[in-house]
Amino acid sequence: MKSWTTDELESYLEERYVSLREIAERTGLAVERLEDLIATGCMPGASYERRRREELWAHINGDADTVSLKTVSRYFAADVITWVLSIAPRLERNSPRQLAPVLKEELRAGFLDGLVRHGGGAIAYGGFMAEDGAVDQQGFDIHFETYVWTNWRAGTWGICVHDSWDIRNVARKTVAVERLKRLTRDGTRTSYSPAEASEVRHAMTEYDAIVPPFAPHDRHEASRARLVDALADAVSYVPAASQPAGQHRPMLQT
Repeated sequence: MKSWTTDELESYLEERYVSLREIAERTGLAVERLEDLIATGCMPGASYERRRREELWAHINGDADTVSLKTVSRYFAADVITWVLSIAPRLERNSPRQLAPVLKEELRAGFLDGLVRHGGGAIAYGGFMAEDGAVDQQGFDIHFETYVWTNWRAGTWGICVHDSWDIRNVARKTVAVERLKRLTRDGTRTSYSPAEASEVRHAMTEYDAIVPPFAPHDRHEASRARLVDALADAVSYVPAASQPAGQHRPMLQT
């Protein structure tokens, strides 16, 4: 694994992510207002945080008396701006606490729609979808609450999904990952027939269409490394995200 410099990591973050102040400038909402949106679940949190370790050293003890981590800066997915602009008119009529549960239900419905749209039933996604379109609602609700919603609030989807402001794109990504896991035995299979290799290449293309390259320091642990990079040669596939990280910031819808 390559050792990435601090400058390379900073470049990746600065080109792909925005600060809360930038979001405020682009949306016209005060930073304090945005903080309230995050706290209530109306807006995703920061995808990355830079933290500084601080110690209070007492020579008499030969050890640090106090150790703490202080958040220095936060990096939000650039498309969070699109999300905030989309809900801004509704904030004129509702408080964040009033709007939060409504948005959550809309995200729940949108995620399910995305699963159906992108073929979740064909792979029995999550064990709660069937090929005929039937959905075990209890299983879906558990998956949404513990996985989709938790990671949406944490800003995780801003790391691994293009245009993550649209929850249907999150569904598209998770289906793409599950499909590749099934076809490759979770990245452990290395031998394929021509027909099987073609199917895997098609699945990798779908994955590449929705998943960014990941930050240089965490790509080696991401699904991309395990399900695409490691198996690309075995199926004669050239990953779309094989170029070095650090591309231009994506255009935003306004």
